[in-house]
Amino acid sequence: MKNKFLFSIIPATVVLFSACTNHPKVNNELEQKLVQKNCSNEFFTQEMSKVDKKDDPVYVGLNAGLIAKNCGNFNLSNEFFDKVEESYQVDVDLRSGTQKVAKTAATTLINDSILDYDGSLYERIMVNVYKGLNFMSEGDYNNARVEFKRALLRQDRAKDYFKAQIAKNKAELEKAKKEDPNFNKNFSESAKQINAQYDALFEEFSTSENFTNPYATYLASIFYYMSKDYTLAKDLFKEIKILNPKNSEINKEWKVISSANQKDNNIFVVYENGFGVVKDEFKLTLPLILNDTLTTTSIALPKLKKRSQSFEYLSANDTNTTKLVDLDNVVASEFKFEQPSIVTKAIVSTILKTTINAAVANNDSTGGFLSLASGVMSATTTQADVRSWRGLPQNIGVVMVKNTGKITIKTPNNDVLFEKQVNPNKNVLVVVRSFAPNIAPSINIIEK
Repeated sequence: MKNKFLFSIIPATVVLFSACTNHPKVNNELEQKLVQKNCSNEFFTQEMSKVDKKDDPVYVGLNAGLIAKNCGNFNLSNEFFDKVEESYQVDVDLRSGTQKVAKTAATTLINDSILDYDGSLYERIMVNVYKGLNFMSEGDYNNARVEFKRALLRQDRAKDYFKAQIAKNKAELEKAKKEDPNFNKNFSESAKQINAQYDALFEEFSTSENFTNPYATYLASIFYYMSKDYTLAKDLFKEIKILNPKNSEINKEWKVISSANQKDNNIFVVYENGFGVVKDEFKLTLPLILNDTLTTTSIALPKLKKRSQSFEYLSANDTNTTKLVDLDNVVASEFKFEQPSIVTKAIVSTILKTTINAAVANNDSTGGFLSLASGVMSATTTQADVRSWRGLPQNIGVVMVKNTGKITIKTPNNDVLFEKQVNPNKNVLVVVRSFAPNIAPSINIIEK
């Protein structure tokens, strides 16, 4: 009876996971569609169908929504982002206790890639930021206000989320200790090797224990300023000033936004620079003790892979942008916080798979077939989940200039990227998205 079960579950598991091993390939394809502005109706219809069928709706919706935004199709972009938020609320935030237990059990035996992508906290904040910008682009300032409020609310709730995550990490660890008599020794030795690897990986980033995304706060402040809600604009920009006390550009903008004199109109340029950090995989071989016997096994974990920026800065009417925030560090801060849970889950999963393989080998009456199949399953499912929202920027630069009726954007080499007349009687927000120096940027102008 036991053999029949293994005969059925092992091939089924391998088949199930085979559909998930293409995530790196899909990641790259989505990124190419983004930078090449693949705006075909066929593509968007296909992606919307996936979202409607609940086929990994958060992962699909985030990436398709950003591609639509880059195509200038702001309404369609928000359709995707709306469905992502709906999936957060229905499929993620409101998941029942039984469903959460089932998900944990499934992903411990196999890995996170077999189930729908839940997304990260920083991604949720950026969903509302981009929805706000989309609504501003469509002239819908009432809905834009709602989105920026949501972005700020998500940011405020980050602390509560992290407190709950700490408690969850402790509970998972205690449960694992009870299930494996050798857990303490296996876990401590494995965790020591893994954490040493992560310590080296984090040297590329500047992480913070206080999770915040200044980009969301900055854009919300500019939104309120352009909407003539000067009190709120000032209150929000004060947070930016506190984070950047020695930044001359921020101090210059603070004087304008906090001033009671609002007669002059200004152009605010936001520069979304390069490719943001993404998830990659690394593997380690770890020693484990099973039934007083030393064995070795492979473990797969996600890591952050830093990528290239575009131009170091841009100039707007001959005034250079200054860096407001390194979004890679925002992502790394959240990832570092999640690291204990990631490591614990990966080690528990590895111990479980190794224990199953050993049990199969010791009770294999099929001449080695079950042992082989069990080993194949273990090797096939030892993969890290590398899904993420592709195409987010590496860092954000900003600059403010007086509105004289014209905006000229140049590269550090003094090449003109963009030049256009604007209404001198309005405040203007210019969002420049540049992926790489050899790729034409997307430029969105919002006047109010």
